[in-house]
Parts: sequence; structure tokens; C-alpha cells
Amino acid sequence: MQIRCYHCHMPISISKDVVYAALDTLSEGDLQHYDIRCPKCRKINRVSKEQLHHAAPNWKKEREEKSEN
Repeated sequence: MQIRCYHCHMPISISKDVVYAALDTLSEGDLQHYDIRCPKCRKINRVSKEQLHHAAPNWKKEREEKSEN
């Protein structure tokens, strides 16, 4: 998944592992946004739960499969 920093406009690449961890954090805390820090300007960018679900549409299924094994 890639987002663009809202402050310096640098593209930020987010790996699948980070997306899964962000979705885990959001579901545990019942939150609506996850904060990603820009590596260039160090400002925080809010990524919505919907954007993360678009990057990992089968997130629930994969997490349930890993917990069963």
C-alpha cells in the first residue's frame, strides 16, 4: 500500500505486515484511524480503517487461519 504524506507530499510505502498490524490495533482499540509517520518530515499521517481494509480485504480470514494453526 502506498500513501502520500499530507505535509511534504512524499510517497510512503506500507508493507502488508504493517497493514495487518494496523488493522489489529484498530480492531482492539475500536479506533477509526491509524497514524503513520513520514520518514522524511516526521509528521503524522492519518490512515483510515477503510483505506487499510482496501489494502488487505481478506484480513479477517488470514488472521483466523493463523490463530487456528
